[in-house]
Amino acid sequence: MPDLQWLEELYRGHRRPLFLIAWNVLRCQGLAEDAVHTVFGRLAGLPKAPRDAKLYAYRAVRNAAVDLARIRGRYPSETAGSLETYPKLDVPAIDNEALVEAQAALEQLDDAAREVIELRLYASLTFQEIAELLDQPLPSVASRYRRAIEKVRELMEICHE
Repeated sequence: MPDLQWLEELYRGHRRPLFLIAWNVLRCQGLAEDAVHTVFGRLAGLPKAPRDAKLYAYRAVRNAAVDLARIRGRYPSETAGSLETYPKLDVPAIDNEALVEAQAALEQLDDAAREVIELRLYASLTFQEIAELLDQPLPSVASRYRRAIEKVRELMEICHE
């Protein structure tokens, strides 16, 4: 029987950001949870831990979510749900109004821009890891992130005018 300590540590340390990655694609809590659990079921069947288990899990969850979206005839480029459907984030106590404004601004971004921000902020992935996960050049990922953050700032400033 293989040692699954690595899998337990991976799940405990990354289950929330992995869920958010799946949710970003599916916009459905139940399906996002299904994607994460499907991947961990598959990981448990591996004879040994992958070389970079964290990145492997992130890529597998994203791919599982995309597959589920295709199966149900829904594509990731569809319009996102309302703020009420956005999963509640585990964040320190801050100005609730600012958090609502930031989430509203994130919802106005295109899927690619929002995904890079969520991978960086919620999953704490490096730009290199995001580039590998999305199979895109590092400079493209970094510039997409920078432009998305600028857009969020602009949208939040408009709220205060």
